[in-house]
Amino acid sequence: MQIAMRVVSAVITVYMIGIFLRVLLTWFQGPSMGQPFYLLAAVTDPYLSLFRRIRFLRTDRIDFSPLVALIVLVVLLNITNTLASYGTITVGIVLALVLQAAWSALAFVIVFVLVIDVIRLLGEVFNVNSVSAFWHTLDVILQPFLGWVARVVFRSRPLTYLTALVAGGVLLLILVVAGRFLAHGLINLVQELPF
Repeated sequence: MQIAMRVVSAVITVYMIGIFLRVLLTWFQGPSMGQPFYLLAAVTDPYLSLFRRIRFLRTDRIDFSPLVALIVLVVLLNITNTLASYGTITVGIVLALVLQAAWSALAFVIVFVLVIDVIRLLGEVFNVNSVSAFWHTLDVILQPFLGWVARVVFRSRPLTYLTALVAGGVLLLILVVAGRFLAHGLINLVQELPF
């Protein structure tokens, strides 16, 4: 069984690389991408389509469905690697792997929004011309989060964009630090389950 799990792990790893290449190539898609691109799309698109159907994973500008698709494969890879190494696995370890993957994905999104928030904050502080497409894209990405901050934290009181950016950045930083401690504590607790 351990040899079979090593083979499955290798297949999952190659498939993950294929998905990663597929996502990267969509950024540079042109009229003549060639046969290898279409072959890669034929192999990876059926799996990716399962996640593209989930609406909340997609916004107007960002599609998080490939990230979630890769996270699912990471969990499967970790399970097969554990089985290949030890020949057995517990429900607690599987739950710990799922929680770890979920926290990694959530932490990635939080840090991504935090970086965008800091870039936008620096643009505001240094009074950079904010009418370009770059700044507009950052604003579109930040708008749902900053709107939530204004509604929930400030109870819909009027506030400046600079204040919203600072409050949002502080909140995101707190979420990353507190979430990390909470996630690691929960993962360690679940991992020790005896069954």
